[in-house]
Amino acid sequence: MYEIFLFINPIGIYCYDIEKQIQDTIKELDVDACYHFVPITNINAIKEDVFRRRKESQNVIELSKYTMATTRALQDYHAIKLTYGNKKARKFIFTLQQKLCKDCSQYNIELPGQVIDELGLNSKKINSVKDGDYINDSIHQDQKLAEQWNITKTPTTVIFKENDESCGILLEGTLKHDDLVSLLIPERKIIEQPSFYDKMFSNNHLRLI
Repeated sequence: MYEIFLFINPIGIYCYDIEKQIQDTIKELDVDACYHFVPITNINAIKEDVFRRRKESQNVIELSKYTMATTRALQDYHAIKLTYGNKKARKFIFTLQQKLCKDCSQYNIELPGQVIDELGLNSKKINSVKDGDYINDSIHQDQKLAEQWNITKTPTTVIFKENDESCGILLEGTLKHDDLVSLLIPERKIIEQPSFYDKMFSNNHLRLI
């Protein structure tokens, strides 16, 4: 049994791809795994994503509008999580990213609401919880976890094996399919140790309940 934590920029360019890759690999290998989305945002993650998009010749909305879009997506995620649960919240982020991963310039203020309607969720019910303390508390708890585990980039993946609590593995950036398979099927030995193995840490005090 594996426990996977995926720290993502809510509208990050590589986040959609890595989320899909992890989901597809879990299904492909038929392994027992539970995974948690942990959307986080800060100015460095925003600037990094803008740089990546420009590097891939994408049209990028201005920084202030991009920041607003990221913050809105983060708030909507937590509001949906409170109202409908984790599964619907993950679906919201996944669908929103799918629409923006190739062209962030198509973002507009109505897009999150359109995604909410597309998923058959009640926007009034979701918006009604945004003024409560839960949203800020929930965002703060995720940010606190990111700081505790020294998460500095998005996407970042943290993998724990349930029957081996001696360590977890932290992987920054994109993942190669073969490396992910090797991590989830230990008997498939990796001939050359991947570069991400330089970040290993004890997880005895990091385990989430």
